[in-house]
Amino acid sequence: CHSAISAYLVFSLIYYMLNYKIKSAKDMTIDELIGQVIMVGLPYDYLDEEYKKFIKQYKIGNYILFARNYTDSVQMKDFMKELYIYTQEVVGSFPLVSIDQEGGMVVRLLKDVTFPASPLTTSASMVENAPYKTGKIIASDMLKMGINLNLAPCLEINEGLSNPLVNVRVYGANKEIVLKNAKLFVKGLQEMGVLSCIKHFPGDGSSVQDSHLGLPIMNESKEELFNYNMYPFVNLLESDALMSGHCLYTSFDDVPSTLSKLLLTDLLRKDLGYQGLVISDGMEMKAIADTYGIGEGCIMALNAGCDILLLCHELSEQQEAFDFVKKAVAEGKISIDLLKEKVLRINQAKEKAKKALEKYFNESEYEVVQEEHSLMQEIVDQSFTLIKGKEPYLTSNSLIMVANARVATMAEDKLGSSNLENSLRKSFPENKIIKINSDIKLIEEINEYDNVIIYSYDACFDKEQAEVINKILTTNKEVFVVSLKGPIDQKCFSNLINYSCLYEYTPNSIKTIIKQLKKEITLNGRLPL
Repeated sequence: CHSAISAYLVFSLIYYMLNYKIKSAKDMTIDELIGQVIMVGLPYDYLDEEYKKFIKQYKIGNYILFARNYTDSVQMKDFMKELYIYTQEVVGSFPLVSIDQEGGMVVRLLKDVTFPASPLTTSASMVENAPYKTGKIIASDMLKMGINLNLAPCLEINEGLSNPLVNVRVYGANKEIVLKNAKLFVKGLQEMGVLSCIKHFPGDGSSVQDSHLGLPIMNESKEELFNYNMYPFVNLLESDALMSGHCLYTSFDDVPSTLSKLLLTDLLRKDLGYQGLVISDGMEMKAIADTYGIGEGCIMALNAGCDILLLCHELSEQQEAFDFVKKAVAEGKISIDLLKEKVLRINQAKEKAKKALEKYFNESEYEVVQEEHSLMQEIVDQSFTLIKGKEPYLTSNSLIMVANARVATMAEDKLGSSNLENSLRKSFPENKIIKINSDIKLIEEINEYDNVIIYSYDACFDKEQAEVINKILTTNKEVFVVSLKGPIDQKCFSNLINYSCLYEYTPNSIKTIIKQLKKEITLNGRLPL
């Protein structure tokens, strides 16, 4: 009898979860319409009572997840089940649940999944169609957890592979490489049933200021933007969603693109005929918050053409956004018909996500597919690129130096379990392995070693690291420098003879390094130039 009851409860839960409701825009109250055009970040890895009250009161329709929301696959599945069921109960429609699972340094699911390669890794890898295969694997993991929208890929162009803001988050140094590989990634996501989101329109790869910290101003002409930054977007409009950037393009408007009707409605919707969702970048980013204010910025963004406002972190800011929009509707600054038009597009996206959720988000336990795990490791292995000179080689008397890795941008969450130094010590206990520091005595002791292998990380933004490496490069010893975040460090080194790079600092790239030192692989990658 007990077994029968348990089976019934499980069946009921599955039935309820898979009976995804999509409430029609014409049947929604004003509060429900506003809740649907907002996407909020959740504070914990569970649904706490305060946030349940917020969801119910503000009729929240969509969510974005970060590393703070994820402990492991068991926790995430339970969390998502509760979130779906509760949202359907109090809002009347199942949510879009999004995540930045770009690969490499920008991932939120850090364990119990196949760790995805960075975009630049997939471009550099000799594995055929690596971006497409990576997109499919990411989508498979997301759907099994109940996550239906990937806020990826980035379509910025990293000219010369030298822009630190976009760096390994993008696919290459010219518009053709970016378009080709981003299109493959989107295809992989969509074939599995995950919604894609190209970002950050109309392309800020030439920006030198982080919009998390201030308002970047771009002075390119319209012709330059169409022929360069905007080119991948114009040719990948089959994406389910598009995220606006917060840069100000002076040739188009005097406000950032997220707030620009000229860009999001006149150009994107009318001239280019884009049919998908337009999602804002985080409205609490300083480019918007410090210049216009979050609440006023949200009103401007909706009127400009954004369908969904992204509010990632603070409950007070999420409440402010809702309250400002509701007041604007009451005052006639935002029309109800405009909100209904946006919710219609949101519902169309939910219809697309529904079939894949019904197929993959179920009661079965999550398991890593070993073939996918092995394929992803191969993609990283085959991206290791020799730029000049010889490959690193290890003797029992090689000195190995490792940089202190750190989170470089606010888009990166944390480095997770990546620790190259510990892995090297475990694999090569006979070698001296040290962190890079300014110990001058070490320079004097270099002659004691057969050669030196150095693993750099963002050395161009770490003066001490760059100085130490450059001192070692002036010695008579054979020195091998390997950069772990693309070739960007190359410009700050002198006297380089042997130089190679990987395009991520992840568990996979650490295994790749160990395999190379053990002579299990060679450097076959290619610079995506």
